[in-house]
Amino acid sequence: MVRFRMNSNMGKAKLKYLIINSTILFCVANILEMTLHEFGHFFASIIVGAKGISIHHNYVLNIDQGLQLGSILLIKAGGPLVSLIIGIIFHAVCSQQKERNLYFLFNLYMASFGYIGIFGYLMISPVFTGGDTGYICLALKFPLWLTITIAISSALTLYLLFRNLMKYFVEMGTREIIEKKATRIPFIHSLLMAPVILGMTVTAILNLPVITAISLIAPICCPLTFFGTTGMHYLRNTI
Repeated sequence: MVRFRMNSNMGKAKLKYLIINSTILFCVANILEMTLHEFGHFFASIIVGAKGISIHHNYVLNIDQGLQLGSILLIKAGGPLVSLIIGIIFHAVCSQQKERNLYFLFNLYMASFGYIGIFGYLMISPVFTGGDTGYICLALKFPLWLTITIAISSALTLYLLFRNLMKYFVEMGTREIIEKKATRIPFIHSLLMAPVILGMTVTAILNLPVITAISLIAPICCPLTFFGTTGMHYLRNTI
C-alpha cells in the first residue's frame, strides 16, 4: 500500500502544504457534491413536468402549483437520493484504491459529503420541516415519534459510516507518523481538522446569498459531523 508521501520529520512547510491541499479538496468536493445534489432536484423537476424550473448555486426553483403530492415528494427526494448514490460510489472507490494520495483524499471527502447530504438531512428532519427530508416526513404525516426515530437512526448510521471513513483518513499517514503522538496529532490537525474548519468557512461564504437559513446548515455543521460523529480522541489514538 502506497501512503501519502509524508515522513516523521514533518516541518512547517510540509504541514502547510497539507493544510492548503486538503482545504482545497474539501471545498471542491463540497461544492461538487452540493451541485450534484441540486441537479437531483432539477432533473426530478423535469421528470414530473414542473414549470418555471431554474437551478441556482444552492437550490432549485420551480413552480409546483398543480403538481400532485407524489411529484413534489419525488422532487424533494431527488437531491438526497443523489447524495446517497455519491456516498456509496465514492466509499466503494476508496475501499478499492491502493494509493493514499490527494486523489484518494478527494474521494474520501466526496464520500463524506454524499453521506452528509442524505443522513445529515434526515437527522434534522424533526426540526427543519421545510428541508428535503423534513418536508417529506411532514407531507406523509409521519408521527413525531417516527420522525425522531428516523433522525436518531440516521445519526447512528452517519456515526458508523464516518468511523469507517476516518480509518481511511488516518491511513493517509505512514505508520511511523501515526504511531508517534508527537507527529500524529500535527498530521491529523493538518490533514483534517484545520482544513474542515477553513473549508467550512469558505463554503459557507460561497453559499451566500441564501433564500432560506437551512442552506447554511450543511456547511456550518460540517465540523460537528466530522468531529462529533467520530471524536478527535478516536483520530488521535487510532493506528
